[in-house]
Amino acid sequence: MRKRYRGDKPRLPRRSRAWFVRELVFLVVVGVLLLYALGHVVAFVSMREIKHRVLVEIPEGKSVGEIAAMLESVGLTVAPRRFVLATRILGYEEELQAGSYEFGPRFSEMDVLTALNRGEVAVRRVTIPEGFRAEQIAEILEAAVGMDREEFMERVRDPAVVARLGFHAPSLEGYLMPDTYRVELDMTVGEAIEMTIWGTRRIMERYSPRAESLGMTMHEILTLASIVESEAMFNRERARISAVYHNRLGSAWRLEADPTVRYAKGVYHRKLFYSDLRDESPYNTYRNKGLPPGPICSPGMASIIAALYPLEGNDEYFFVANGDGTHTFTRTFHEHAAARERIARERKERAEFSLDAALGE
Repeated sequence: MRKRYRGDKPRLPRRSRAWFVRELVFLVVVGVLLLYALGHVVAFVSMREIKHRVLVEIPEGKSVGEIAAMLESVGLTVAPRRFVLATRILGYEEELQAGSYEFGPRFSEMDVLTALNRGEVAVRRVTIPEGFRAEQIAEILEAAVGMDREEFMERVRDPAVVARLGFHAPSLEGYLMPDTYRVELDMTVGEAIEMTIWGTRRIMERYSPRAESLGMTMHEILTLASIVESEAMFNRERARISAVYHNRLGSAWRLEADPTVRYAKGVYHRKLFYSDLRDESPYNTYRNKGLPPGPICSPGMASIIAALYPLEGNDEYFFVANGDGTHTFTRTFHEHAAARERIARERKERAEFSLDAALGE
C-alpha cells in the first residue's frame, strides 16, 4: 500500500471525476441555451424603428407559419420561427385574428403578436362635419379608408336598406350623424352606415316625445334641422331661424328655403336664378308647401335642438342674409323687402368703395 506523504494532494476517484465533468458540461450547455433563449426574448420584446408605417393584411384561415412569413416579407419580424414559437408558448396559435394591421414607426414583435391576438386592426380617425351631404360623407370615407363611394351611396338610397334599419324615409340622407369616428381600414360599407346612424337612433329615441308635442315626427325634425343647418353659420341664430320656419309651417306658408332648391338642383356653390325656383322637384320649397320629403344634409346636434326648441315668442316670418354670415329678421313682407333693398344697397356701396380703393381714387 502506497504511503501518503505530507506533500501529496487528495485525488477524486475516477468515477467522481467523470461525474463532475458531465455536470460541468451540462451546466455550460444549459447556460448557453438560457443565454440564447434570453437573447431571443430580448429581441422579441425590444422596440424597433422603421422609416414608414407598414400596413399588412392578414386573410382568414392562415396558419401561424403563413402569418409569420407574411410578417417577415414586410419587415415586421426578422425571425419567423421565433414568432411561431412565441405564439405557441403564449397559447395564441388559434387566436390570431384576420384583418388589416398597421405598425410603426416604433414597434416590437411582441406588439405585433399582441395586436393580432386582440384584433387591434388599423383605424383612421374620420370626421364628418355638420351639414355634409351623404355624397360628401362617401367621399370622405373613400379618401380615408378606401371605401367604395358608389356602393356607399347605393346603400344610402336603397329603400330596402332604409326599411331594414327601421327608418321611414326616402333615403338615409340626414341620418348619418356628424361626429369623429374611429374607422377600421377593412370596415365594410354596411358597418360604416351602422356606425354613423347609431347616434341618430339615440337622438330619435330621446327626443321623440318632444317632437310629438310639436305635432311632428323625428323624420320631420331631422328634415327641418337640415335646413337650419344649411342656413345658419352662427349658433346664436339657429333657434331664431327655426322659429321662422315653424311659424311658416304653422301658417301653411311655403318655406321658400334656398338650400332645398340647391339640393334639388344639385348646385351648392353658385347663385340661384329665378328659373331654378320653378324646378318641379318635391324638394323645391318655393313651389311646394310644407317640408321636403327628407333631410338635405346631416344636421349637427345644435341644429336638431334648434328644430326641437325654436325661439319662444318669436313672430318673425322672414330673414335675409347680410353677407357676413348673419341675417336680418323681419315680421312682415314689407319689412323684409325693405331689408333686402338696404342690404343690396350696402353691398353695392361696399363694392364701389373697394373698386375706388383699388384704383387709388
